[in-house]
Amino acid sequence: MTLTGAGTPSKLDDIRNAFLLDGQSAPDAVIVTLNASRRTDSPFSKPITPPGFMARSVANAITAMRLHNVPKIVVLQALGAGDSFPNMSIWMRWVRHYTYMKHSYDDHDSVAEEIKSSGINYVLPRPPWLTNGRVRPVRTFGDRGEGIGNLATVSRESVAELILDACEKDDWDRSTPVIASSNTSIGWQ
Repeated sequence: MTLTGAGTPSKLDDIRNAFLLDGQSAPDAVIVTLNASRRTDSPFSKPITPPGFMARSVANAITAMRLHNVPKIVVLQALGAGDSFPNMSIWMRWVRHYTYMKHSYDDHDSVAEEIKSSGINYVLPRPPWLTNGRVRPVRTFGDRGEGIGNLATVSRESVAELILDACEKDDWDRSTPVIASSNTSIGWQ
């Protein structure tokens, strides 16, 4: 079941209205794939969404989930969010702190704090560089990303498949799995 409708996730009433299901049962999980909007497609472009947009939106989703007894939320994050930061490459750690990407990562960190303190069951997948490749098996690197290396990638399709699996299975419940499909810096494919 997909919940759709007009509105913005930063407004609680819009999120609550998305849960009005016309007699259908509530979903088993909520999927959130938000990121801060930027002036251009470049990840280094200035953000145009207000600070805290993702955290407010997720807080609204959690409120609506509680109203409708939805037990799980799966929120797409990124390698470098939360306690996976030390396992980013040195270059990406610099980018994370000294470019406009800092705003998005700070918001990702707030999202993780919001979810973990909510008591709601969650999965927060943290992929590295996203590609447009085909679905490939995904390898996990724990919650912190130890051993992921510098050049890890994963296709958007592989991430989507993992997100759907995370909704249906309990393999990653209450975790922040760092995931990748390839990593040439440590020699596995």
